[in-house]
Amino acid sequence: MILRDLLPAPVNRILVVCFALVAVVPIAIVTGWLYHAAWKNAWREINEKHRLLAQNLASPITIYVNDHRHMLGLLATSLHALPPKPGRDGPIARDLHRAFTHLKGFRSLALVDREGNTRVLAFNGHDETQAATKHLFAKEQCFLNTRASGRWSLSGIKHSPIDGKPTFVMSQAVHGPRGKIIGVLMGELRVDLIDKLRRKIHFGERGHSAIVDASGHVIAHPNPKWMAHMRDISSWPIVQKMMAGKTGVTEFYSPFVGEEMVAGYASVPGIGWGVMVPQPKSEVARQVDELMFSNLIWSISGLVLAIVLALLLSRWIVRPINKLVAASESLVRNDFRGWLPEVASHAPREVHRLGQVLQRLVHGLQGARNEVDELNQSLQQRVEDATVKLREANQRLEEVARRDHLTNLANRRHFEAALGELLSRRRGDVDTVCIMLIDIDNFKDINDRFGHPAGDMVLNHLARILERGMRPEDLVARYGGDEFAAQLRCPRDIGLQRAWDILTEVRSESLAWDGKPLDVTVSIGLLCHDIREGMNVDAILKQADTAMYDAKKRGRNTVVEFGLTN
Repeated sequence: MILRDLLPAPVNRILVVCFALVAVVPIAIVTGWLYHAAWKNAWREINEKHRLLAQNLASPITIYVNDHRHMLGLLATSLHALPPKPGRDGPIARDLHRAFTHLKGFRSLALVDREGNTRVLAFNGHDETQAATKHLFAKEQCFLNTRASGRWSLSGIKHSPIDGKPTFVMSQAVHGPRGKIIGVLMGELRVDLIDKLRRKIHFGERGHSAIVDASGHVIAHPNPKWMAHMRDISSWPIVQKMMAGKTGVTEFYSPFVGEEMVAGYASVPGIGWGVMVPQPKSEVARQVDELMFSNLIWSISGLVLAIVLALLLSRWIVRPINKLVAASESLVRNDFRGWLPEVASHAPREVHRLGQVLQRLVHGLQGARNEVDELNQSLQQRVEDATVKLREANQRLEEVARRDHLTNLANRRHFEAALGELLSRRRGDVDTVCIMLIDIDNFKDINDRFGHPAGDMVLNHLARILERGMRPEDLVARYGGDEFAAQLRCPRDIGLQRAWDILTEVRSESLAWDGKPLDVTVSIGLLCHDIREGMNVDAILKQADTAMYDAKKRGRNTVVEFGLTN
């Protein structure tokens, strides 16, 4: 399209465009390569930085959880009995409160017996004696898991059973002197310490980090409301990858930031949490745009220089050519009467030679114009006459090649070609084609008793019945001898009904030869085929032929559908 618009343009425009292309094409190639390289480097940096940041943040989280699990385990092994009643009484309660004072990572510690009664509760800012009488942890899944298996357990982010704030519940079994589980030590982890780790990861203008638990609920996030409500973001693709234990870099849309993000993500080993370190993609694109902007300034400078040089060169070349063109146009308007002027001396040498050649050409044209006009008129008339005759002959030949000479129906070759074309399309308003093969019953007896003219009359009579039973888009043909074929674009039930209608009309119409009645019936084989399933012409006609012969075997004068009998 660009070349087609450029070729008829003036020479000065072509020169300017060519010089511009010479300048732009290398610049465009370099710019494209530079843009690709800039983004490649940016993605490599993102992959290295964001993914490593996510993995580095996952490590202290793992250490945080494991350390507190070991602390809780050590504390559980130091307990060998339960206090006689809830509250602070007894050495076990004092030990538990002393441990809670030193273990700053726990927001509460509770010793729960097997029945779910809280014997000792250590928790800041709560009436511990009253709370200890309640079944605070009786329905906690961690308590139930540890009581049943004896193994430690960690919940996802959830509301604290004590004050309803977000927390994690960790449990360790407490074994008695004989190794029997006598209770479960429950500890709530502080979420603010995990969020403190998260806040250390900050880069760019809106780059941040976020932590989710194994079920996709927010643990730590820059949005405090999301943390307070433990928002479920498990539907995010990046969260699903973290929940699946994967590590890498991806893109996603952040409702919190309101734009596309690039993020490194990692799964915290052992506990199934996920850490992601997202950054707005626009910040990355801004770095690439700054590099491309400086490249654009240099590119524009080179383009302007190329255009200025092209304008100066085109002015020296084009001005004498334009004068020559103007003189030639005047000569044409005067019906080639006159001469072309001499080209100016300061014009390029090629333009001088062009002027001389044009002068000789005009002289030759003036001498041969009349003769050419006469020859053209005569030749044009003869070509038109021959074209009309050839078109008429082709139409006649095409019609003869497609028609049966006796019935004037389509012949077998045209029928099979049309069917092949229909099958090759395999789409349309109707997807089913119904093929009929119609054979005249006892046609040989008619020829033997009454002669071939009577047989020809029967063939033409059946041809007219078939023509009346067809729609404009259907095709009926004499398939050979006493066989006819029809192809109908219609559903199966309609095709079957029309086959029976044809059969009924043939046997209901009276026909006579030399005053003697002729009993004419037909046997019809029907095949209804879904065009989309694909089948070649030979296979379809073979199945229709099989159905027709089955109709013969059934006593003739009937319709048999291939799909129902074979």
